[in-house]
Amino acid sequence: MAKGQRKNFYTIRYGQRDGEIKFGHIHEDNNESAAMLRSGHEPCHYITMDHTGGEERKHGTICRSKGSFKVKAGDNCLVTPNNIANQAGIVLDSVSGDIIIKAPNGRIKLEAQDIQLIANGSTGKTGVITLDSNDKVVVNSKSIDMRAKESYKIFSEKTLDVVGNAIMNIYGGLVDMADGATKLKGSKTGPSSTEEQAKELKAGGE
Repeated sequence: MAKGQRKNFYTIRYGQRDGEIKFGHIHEDNNESAAMLRSGHEPCHYITMDHTGGEERKHGTICRSKGSFKVKAGDNCLVTPNNIANQAGIVLDSVSGDIIIKAPNGRIKLEAQDIQLIANGSTGKTGVITLDSNDKVVVNSKSIDMRAKESYKIFSEKTLDVVGNAIMNIYGGLVDMADGATKLKGSKTGPSSTEEQAKELKAGGE
């Protein structure tokens, strides 16, 4: 046995060719599981309850399989009209730390009658929902209602199209508009702070 190799003189194993359960199992990486359930047909099909390892592994549970991992529950949970006060069928609760869901070679689907994304921050730097894509974000719905209590910005480094095929209404208590020709011809809506800023930027670039 290599120097520093963990030893457990109380390890117990029950099993046969189809599977095994071990208490006090020592892994190849010198960590120990309080209990391990493993298939006899596939070494990478097991459940471990570890009590050594790093901050994430110690006192953690690992479920490993080369096939799919499915959870189905909630047959008897209460469902109310319009989903106002439903009972939870499945709860994943991380008391501290993040929840990470990965599908590096596939897609992640969330499918339900209603879907809510809620961020409750309290520091001014939290409470943020971020959608980050390296190609495109597609939103397709019968109706889209977006509201902001303080500010709302739409920015494009190239082209920005706003189209209302039937009717487009634009309303503001005060409306400032400016375009690239503002310096020479002035804005169609008359002098404004935005127009003056555009003139200054144009002059500074010459």
